[in-house]
Amino acid sequence: MQIVRGVYLVNGFPYGIHENSYLIETESTTFMVDAGQMVEDTFAVVERNIRSWGFSPYEVSHLLVTHAHYDHSSYATRLRERGTKIVASQDTAEAMAAGDERCIPYVVSKPFDRCETDVIVEDESVIDIDGVAVRCIAAPGHADGLMVFETTLNGAVLWFVGDLMEVGPECRSLQLGWSGGPDYDRGKYLETLKKLSAMTCDVVLPGHGPPLIGGGKRLIDMAYTKALVEWR
Repeated sequence: MQIVRGVYLVNGFPYGIHENSYLIETESTTFMVDAGQMVEDTFAVVERNIRSWGFSPYEVSHLLVTHAHYDHSSYATRLRERGTKIVASQDTAEAMAAGDERCIPYVVSKPFDRCETDVIVEDESVIDIDGVAVRCIAAPGHADGLMVFETTLNGAVLWFVGDLMEVGPECRSLQLGWSGGPDYDRGKYLETLKKLSAMTCDVVLPGHGPPLIGGGKRLIDMAYTKALVEWR
């Protein structure tokens, strides 16, 4: 499913799967944001959908992992074995290398397939992937290592936000990120939303639920407002 020109949803809600994975087309390659599963093994679905748009799953140059939770990172090892470089924050990298409780394996009663990270990023890091600049915005709260990945395509600012929020039907409602992780921190989460609400984005691409094309800042402001009302 093509979301906007050059961005494809290759795992997630249109396929009856809870977690979203995104494929971004560059001039000569592709990269992904998040690749995981929660209950069923959906890697074949990811491969099929990548191929359906004329790309090869063996030519994904980078995987950007928003955070270490199982449903966002558990396919990292499979992709890395094919030559994909794994990009993550320091905390996410440590969690994936250890396969510890920050990866929430207890939710699925499965061990986490440990994975090393090739590129460690921090707040305000900018990485270049085949001419596409990706800005990394630290967004702790749901998980300590959560990163929002920002890129600009065709004049629009895109935010891949992982579990910063779960977007509801028609993008008119949202839920704040699940609170069951060992490093969930409501105080940090509120500060993250405050920081992000002072920024601008056009397209929000969440880890669960439909993306919002245009007016992305509205969703961020809704999330901050919801947190202020419910948490204070």
